[in-house]
Amino acid sequence: MSARTSQMDDLRLVAQPNALLCSELFVRLILSDWSLRPLLDQAKTAAARLVGALVDAADPKEPPFFTLRLRLRSDVLAIEVDHELDGLPTPTPAPGERTGVAPSETGGVTTWCELPLPGGLSAGQVRLPRRGDRRTLVDEPVSGEPVGADPEVLERLLSRLSGWSG
Repeated sequence: MSARTSQMDDLRLVAQPNALLCSELFVRLILSDWSLRPLLDQAKTAAARLVGALVDAADPKEPPFFTLRLRLRSDVLAIEVDHELDGLPTPTPAPGERTGVAPSETGGVTTWCELPLPGGLSAGQVRLPRRGDRRTLVDEPVSGEPVGADPEVLERLLSRLSGWSG
């Protein structure tokens, strides 16, 4: 796998069939956010292969958790799935992809796929969203009242979702 990470987002899921749809939505949201829509179909397919293999191998009575991660580094988009299942084969790469399996930092396994960035871009050249300071519940005063959703985040999410035609 390539070295320095420029941007990363991840999502923790349970290895059940609905994880495939959640993975697709996550990939769509993040790649739209990172202005990498030209990679969308290839990235959705790669993520579906990695997540699908894990879901197929998991015990449906006790499905494990896994983490799906998208990472920009060097000149690639890395799609990684951290899990603790033994014996998953190395994924077969599609043309132009690199795939592999490596020990994860948490003691499990990382199954990964790297896609070259479009147009000779490097990770440092990808236009990333401007994000303000993030609010956390820790900084919120404890008042007993429910914490409402940030209207800007909801507007951004609804805007992105309404732009997808499928």
